[in-house]
Amino acid sequence: MSNMINRLKKRDVAPVKQVQLKLVRIDFWSAIRTGFTITIGMGIATIAGFIALWALVTYTPLFASLNGVLSSFTGGGSDITVSLPQILGVAFALSVFNIVFGTLLTGFSALVYNIIARITGGIKVGFTSN
Repeated sequence: MSNMINRLKKRDVAPVKQVQLKLVRIDFWSAIRTGFTITIGMGIATIAGFIALWALVTYTPLFASLNGVLSSFTGGGSDITVSLPQILGVAFALSVFNIVFGTLLTGFSALVYNIIARITGGIKVGFTSN
C-alpha cells in the first residue's frame, strides 16, 4: 500500500517549466478597448459613490451642520440645498470626463510604450507552468 502512495506522490510532482518572454508591443485597439471597459466600471462606481455619499449626508445631521457653516460664511441669508438630480448631474459629468480622457490616456500610453519598446527591446516577463 505504501508503495502505491509513493508512486502517486512521484507522479503528482511535475517539473515547473519557466519561460521568459519579451513584451515588445501592445496592440493599440486592444488597449483602447480595455481602457474603455475599465473606465466605464470606474464611472459606474463614481456614480454609485456619489449617490451613497448624498444619502449619507442627507439622512444624517451632518447636512444641517454643513448648512450652518455655509450660512455663517455667506452671511446667513442663503439656504443651500443639494438635491439628488444635481448630484447625479455632477457625478455623470465627472464620469463622462473620466471615461473620455481615461480611454485617450490608455491609448496614448500604449503608443508611448510601443515607441520605447522599439528602442529598448521591451520588458522581460517570466511565466511558469504552475
